[in-house]
Amino acid sequence: MNDGIMIAFLPSDGSWCQQDFPHMTLVYGGKIGEQSSGDFNSLIKDAISSARLTSSFSLNVTGVQELGGDTTGNPAVDALIFYPTPQLLLARQTVEKWNASQFSTFLPHATIGPAGSAAQIPYRQSLWPQNAGPDVSYDKTYRGLPSSLYFNRVAACWGEQQVIFNISDMSY
Repeated sequence: MNDGIMIAFLPSDGSWCQQDFPHMTLVYGGKIGEQSSGDFNSLIKDAISSARLTSSFSLNVTGVQELGGDTTGNPAVDALIFYPTPQLLLARQTVEKWNASQFSTFLPHATIGPAGSAAQIPYRQSLWPQNAGPDVSYDKTYRGLPSSLYFNRVAACWGEQQVIFNISDMSY
């Protein structure tokens, strides 16, 4: 049973992910017992406010990194690491009051799966073979690790309760 609190952006495609709930956590708010149950409405409002700052957006993947394990108390996982946009960083600042994470720095990432799982997913090495013309055999159904992700939904999660909003057209 999940007892965590978070606001997260959800990608439009999670085919690369080996988790049940592909997401990029904007802020981790601790455990349900650490907050008043009436705060869920405030979390939802803050999720909407953060989504209005970003609208739908894409983030470039800068690499794959193993996170967790060792002394963190969290299991080791492989994660896609993103290059943040100024809007994403501003959205993070607006929800910083919820932060109950043990980590002091915001590292935009999305978990792929357990440590070592990224090695089992193919990488697209190059669309253009070296010293050759265009790769006419390019497979449009390629399902490897992405070079960028498009986020078009935001979720406010309070344990097992989730409120998810489409943010493609969220504006004032």
